This record gives sequence, C-alpha cells and structure tokens, in this order.
Amino acid sequence: MPFPSGGRIGARRREKGHLTSNHMNRLFARTGAVVCMAALFLLPWCTRAQNAGPPLIPPAQIGATVEDVSVETYGVVKPQTVRRYLSIRSGDRLEQSAVDRDYANLAHLGAYRTRLHIRDGRAPGTVRLRWIVMSKWLKPTTHPYYGDTPLSAPIQGVGFIVTGPSMDQHGTNFSAYTQLSRRANLARLLFTAPLNVDPDSGQTSSLIVDEFGGRGDFRASEPKAINVYSWTTGQEALFLSQGTNGTQFEGGVRWARSTNELPSGIVAPSLYSTSTAPARTLGIVAGVTHACTTPPTRWYPPYCNAQYRFQVTDGIGGLGSTSLYRSVVGDVARYFPIGYSTLALHATAARTGGVLPDSFLVCATVRGYPKSFCGTDAQGMTAELRIDDAQSRPIEFVLFTETAASRVRQGDQPQALPYFTWHPDSGVGVMFHLLRIDLAYGKAGSRLTFELKGQTF
Repeated sequence: MPFPSGGRIGARRREKGHLTSNHMNRLFARTGAVVCMAALFLLPWCTRAQNAGPPLIPPAQIGATVEDVSVETYGVVKPQTVRRYLSIRSGDRLEQSAVDRDYANLAHLGAYRTRLHIRDGRAPGTVRLRWIVMSKWLKPTTHPYYGDTPLSAPIQGVGFIVTGPSMDQHGTNFSAYTQLSRRANLARLLFTAPLNVDPDSGQTSSLIVDEFGGRGDFRASEPKAINVYSWTTGQEALFLSQGTNGTQFEGGVRWARSTNELPSGIVAPSLYSTSTAPARTLGIVAGVTHACTTPPTRWYPPYCNAQYRFQVTDGIGGLGSTSLYRSVVGDVARYFPIGYSTLALHATAARTGGVLPDSFLVCATVRGYPKSFCGTDAQGMTAELRIDDAQSRPIEFVLFTETAASRVRQGDQPQALPYFTWHPDSGVGVMFHLLRIDLAYGKAGSRLTFELKGQTF
C-alpha cells in the first residue's frame, strides 16, 4: 500500500511544518519530541536485542560427530518451529560453516534472538548442541528500512510489534504493529503462514494476509498554506520469499480505499481528486529488496557495500476501482571506504503513470526544508561522509549534502510544475548508537531532525 517509505522518497503525501530558523510548528514539535524520547527509551532495548553472532567452534571440536541437538525456547516460538530452520542433525560432522548457516537461518529468517552452547558428548569425539531461542511477543519496530516486511509498507518512525504465539509447528501466527512518525501513522494486522523453510540454502517463503489503515499528511501551499490529512484502508494477500543474504521478494494483490479531508490544491489531468469522492484501487504489487545483514552501526565496507529497494504497483481494475494508475519506486544506497570513514551515496526515484489519486502523491524529502516536495513523480540524491564510523565509536559525526525534486505531469500551477525543480541543502549530523540527530540548512533556513539510524540508509 502506498504509505510513506523510508529514506527520502515516500508514496504518500507528507509532513507538517518543522523546526526552522524562525519558527516551530507546534504539532511537529510534539511529534518530534515523542519520536526522540521514544528512540532514547528504546535505545538500550534495541542494542541488547541484537544477536551477538555465531560462536566459534574450538579447534578440538571441529569435525566431531554431533551426538544430540536440543532446542530450548522462550516467548512465542515453539521448539518444533525452530527445528525447521536447523540443518545440523544428529550424526553430522560439526563444521563452522554449518553453525554459521543455522545461526543465520534463526537470526535473519526467523528473526529470533539466538544462542548456541556446544558441549562434549558422552562418547569421545562427539558433541552436544543446545540452541536457546527467544521470540518476544512485544518488540519495537526498529527493523531497517531495506528489511521491512511486508515490503509494501515501509515507514520511518517509532512503534511496536505484537506477535501472537505460534498456532502450529510451522510458526503460523497473527501479529499487529503500529508506527508513529512525523510523516504518517500506520497500523496493520497480519496473518502469516510460513510455507517452506530450506535450512541448507537459507531460504524461506510465507503467505501474508493483512488489513491496514493509516493517516497521511500533505502541506498544501495553494490557495493557502494548510495541512491536508488523508486516510487509507485496505487489504492485501502477499507471497514473501526471504534469504539469509538479506534479499527479499514480494508479490501479491492489494485493494485500497483512500480519501482526502480537503482538496490538495493541485489540479491536473494526471490527478484524481479524492476530497469529494474516495479513490478505490485494485492492483498487483511486486517488490525486491536487499538489506545488509549486519546491524546499522556496521553499515560500512566490508560488512555492508550496497542496499536497494524496488517496488512496482499496477492497477488492474475491478471491485469498484476508480483509477488504474501505475507506480515504480526505486531506492539504492552504496557505501565506499575512505580510510576509517565511509562515503555513503543514496539515490531515490518514484514514477507514476495513468491518473493518480491525489491521496497517493509521491514525495521527496530533504532535511533542510519545512515540507516535502510532492507530485506525480519525485526523486532525490544524498551524499554524506560518516567520519571514522569504522572505529565503532559511541558518538559519530556526519557531513552531508542532498537535493530533492518533484513534478506534476501535465501540471501548470506554480506549486505543481510539469518539470523537476531541485531543492538542495547541506548540514552536519551526530549518531549515537541507533539515534541520529541532523542539523540541515537550505533555502528555507535551518532545521533540526531526529531519526533512528537503521530506518534511513
């Protein structure tokens, strides 16, 4: 569903006023304070929640015969579900590569907190493995933007995921999450049925059926500067394939209904107004992402070289659809080492075709401006130098420059031109573990923003 995406491109209208050099929008101040305080509250929790990594097998135990594999679980996961992710069986030879593979299956495919204890077996030359696996029923939504699941609803912000207990040995469950950001609010109820787990190749597939709802916000500038709220509800049926290398694929069908509280102020043949009548769309969706499997604090070479996300939506009509628009969204991040520092390059682009509901405008956001730049198409670019981030210091500094632009196909209004107009800014940032604070300066003055590091690039 076309909610705001992370990074700098969003597929829905964005945000309210922000802190500038001359004034502060009250609502942004409250939302920003909530996000910042929540991030600080969740910071130690998120840090503790990261898996420590697979254990190194002592040289004396390499090649030993596995006498027994036991599983101890806590939270909402069952031992039978955990065993589906394990390739090591009794009678196998113990190798470091096999331990690494099973650990990655549990940590990346199952999203479990995992530990492994290796002890000598009863007979000489044998070992016993004991996996200790936890899956909490309540977790913060600190997952990285490129690793969002489902892929169709990426959103920055702070929230929580509630997961019910496994309903069978496959791990079928109900879950729900809600997320608050300065760009949108999102809630989703999901039914997830794992279809297949291949522990040897590190691949899993699932069927996801969900119902969603959310509120977006667009800062209109004409005929007067106001916030225009919009609401979206709908249902999805999705097939999701995931690998331990961080690559995901998603495809399925989505039905959505959206409406605007007020007119957007943008009029063009390429737009369908939803302030007088809601937009109903039935479409197919497909997406692919690749996320680095290391924590965001290690997003630098050789641990992380590139991340990307591509999504396509195509309206097929039916079930009372009012428009048949199409959209393609791409997002790519590349990381280059410069001594102990990292040069991070980030590019985003969104293109639409057909008649687009004006509640589904795509937007580009940069940190130095009080509003996003929205239209039928949008794009942005960022370059930043993360100083000495490879040194794993608790506080890191960043220098960045970025630019963003949007256009409205067939538009002829001053605020909705048919060609791209760029809006650059530059600034400095400070990263403390997973919390990032940026001070950016653009043509509209200076702005202070707060983000969770893993929910950007």
